[in-house]
Amino acid sequence: MVTDWYPDEEGSIVNGFICGFCYADGALNEGAIVKWGTSASGRVAVAEATDAAGTIGDGIGVALKAASGAGAMVPVAFSGIVKMSVNETLAIGDLVLSESSVYLTGIGTSANLAINSATQKIMGCLMQASTDETDELLVLLGGDGISAGLVTP
Repeated sequence: MVTDWYPDEEGSIVNGFICGFCYADGALNEGAIVKWGTSASGRVAVAEATDAAGTIGDGIGVALKAASGAGAMVPVAFSGIVKMSVNETLAIGDLVLSESSVYLTGIGTSANLAINSATQKIMGCLMQASTDETDELLVLLGGDGISAGLVTP
């Protein structure tokens, strides 16, 4: 396991942009990866990313506080540096997308994208390498929910 030189709790923002007015579609856990929500017309709505078939890569940010249910306002980090968990061995600079509301998964480097550009969104890139599947790493968020179809390797 990598030595953790950054002792902040998982999901804690270190530096970056925080959108503090997101409307929760339902209950959210602190540090959860979130996707765009749909329940609030005219508001920035978010819901926890899922790990169901066909939904890998729907994450666009990280909830910085828990929400007890629909209608709660929650701060979300869309860019900046956060500490998150990965579910595989990855290298520094690897691009990542959400695997669930808890884990990120690698998609390769920008020279070799393995991604469904119609449905999956790049969340950012790793600032540290993982040596096993239980590491918490610093991630530079910056995908801002942009479809990988807009990325040219």
